[in-house]
Amino acid sequence: MGTFEHRLDAKSRLVLPAKFRDELGETVIAAFGMERCVSLYSQAEWERLIRWMDAESFMNNAKARRLQRIVLASAHDLAPDGAGRILLPSVLRDYAGIRQDLVVNGVNDHAEVWDRAAWTEYSQAGLDALQELAGGEMNGDA
Repeated sequence: MGTFEHRLDAKSRLVLPAKFRDELGETVIAAFGMERCVSLYSQAEWERLIRWMDAESFMNNAKARRLQRIVLASAHDLAPDGAGRILLPSVLRDYAGIRQDLVVNGVNDHAEVWDRAAWTEYSQAGLDALQELAGGEMNGDA
């Protein structure tokens, strides 16, 4: 969990937040994430995700096949260097609209990398919905 603001360096490398380095391990799997972000997984969590996708009835479910194909086609094994940096491939940066300023969020079993402006917009919409929900309950409108 947590949100960390970072910038890509001149070589498009991201310094992984120290908090996430141990949990992600020696090999980080980066792939397309939901809502146009890059998802980062440890090897163990990636394998768990693959098992879940397999359980979604690949043979009988066209949506499951599409999800599996898109996610697996976008996946890259990345090895952090001695400074904890990973090179984000251009296909992932382009997908997420990441230019230079970004945020890295902890999301339960993985981390997500967002373009900072996209994250600001996305999180503000979530905060507005939360405020609306809280306001509705406080006013008896729920």
